[in-house]
Amino acid sequence: MNFMKKQTAGSGITFVAFVLSIVAIIVYNVNINSAGYFENAKVPEAVMYNVLGIVFLAVILVMSQLSLKGAVDKVLTIVSDALRIGTPVFFIAALMKLVSSRVQGFAFIYFSNEEVLHEVQTAENMSSAHGTIANIVLLGVTAVVAMIAAFFSMKKTQKAQ
Repeated sequence: MNFMKKQTAGSGITFVAFVLSIVAIIVYNVNINSAGYFENAKVPEAVMYNVLGIVFLAVILVMSQLSLKGAVDKVLTIVSDALRIGTPVFFIAALMKLVSSRVQGFAFIYFSNEEVLHEVQTAENMSSAHGTIANIVLLGVTAVVAMIAAFFSMKKTQKAQ
């Protein structure tokens, strides 16, 4: 119970961003391993940026649990703050890489000529497109939640006695 008392809104929101980013990786892997237009259409840069964001969020969460004093605490606070500000950039970069690699496929699936539309909009292709849209939305929400987390303190302040 003492562990829960140490937590702040910042650490809770950061944890939510951490979970959302892991879900985004899972949705991405399900999408590229399922039948459809985007089957085996890997975007390694998007995965790399997402994984870097996950690692940074994990580091932020671990650093928020350390109870240090003096100069070391000040340095860790500065590093944690810098990571909290920079982490959403990785999720946005992953989002942009994913969108830029999928735009042509979306155009093909959703906006083909009427003559071929029934051949293009198969159940597999639509499922693949919807999975990609879900992944894009998850990355966007993760970036926004990580941005919001940067505005909250990660450590409880000690009350003066």
